[in-house]
Amino acid sequence: MNMSMAEQAKWIVTGTVDAPAEQVAQVLLDVREGDAGVEGNALVLAGDHAKESGGLTLEGGPVKFTGRFGDSGEDYLEVTVDREAHSVRVQTWYGGTYTVEPADGGTQLVLRVHNLVPNSSRFGQKVAQIGVEARLERRLQAVLTAIGERLGCATRVGAALK
Repeated sequence: MNMSMAEQAKWIVTGTVDAPAEQVAQVLLDVREGDAGVEGNALVLAGDHAKESGGLTLEGGPVKFTGRFGDSGEDYLEVTVDREAHSVRVQTWYGGTYTVEPADGGTQLVLRVHNLVPNSSRFGQKVAQIGVEARLERRLQAVLTAIGERLGCATRVGAALK
């Protein structure tokens, strides 16, 4: 994955899934048009504020998807699937890439976050950084939980690194 300096990770959060990397990748990379974050579609969006905002529907594909939360459609997001690299890039309130990596006895899921609230002012971006490590850990935990439930296995999240 070749990224410019501006896109290099500012925060990294890791977790583990007690399942083979190929199985985890298959679940993570299952992104298609329709309702997202539930029923196995786009589990990378599981736990995002879809429930509070009235749901999330993805359009497009098979590589790049767009979506809007709820009926208002105000909160826009993009999801890009790289099946070859076993990764999914998400741009919503944060811009990050989830990558599946083989690990001893299971799989490591890595979230590398490149930006926060990209269209806001410098002040807005600074405010968004307050408590961001804990929020990113919760984001990854929601994705790990959804994958673990789908595969019937245990998951664990590590601490965010900056």
